[in-house]
Amino acid sequence: MSDFAGTIPGSFDAKKGRISVPAAFRAILTRIGAEDVILRPSRHLPCIEVWPKPDFMAEVERRVAGLSKLSQEYQSITRRLLGRVHTLHPDAEGRVVMPKELAEKAGLDGEIQFAGRGAFFEIWANAAFLEEEARLDALDDGGDV
Repeated sequence: MSDFAGTIPGSFDAKKGRISVPAAFRAILTRIGAEDVILRPSRHLPCIEVWPKPDFMAEVERRVAGLSKLSQEYQSITRRLLGRVHTLHPDAEGRVVMPKELAEKAGLDGEIQFAGRGAFFEIWANAAFLEEEARLDALDDGGDV
């Protein structure tokens, strides 16, 4: 597992459709030898997941291990996991051009947040991130999390 952790503010250049991956997250990508990243819309939250390509492909392989490539289950899993992803190669400064459909789906528009999730990180519109954080804070019962 990679060790993406913390929350880092950033910005989305809507005119150029570009973001710059934070230096701390770029360092992790470099350390694990991930030149490409996989971007996909979260299936659970209004954000974009960013995975190191080798880790994402290993997760896909784990989920289809032992299945016939002709089986309905294999085709369904790969369609859901691979059919809506974008493979990007950050430039030397860590910039990527955000696919328009992902930017629109996540509502990116200026201020954004990069949120580490261990194996991957998320890109959030700032307002949506603050709303989700408030929702989580309201659920906090003082437990061990």
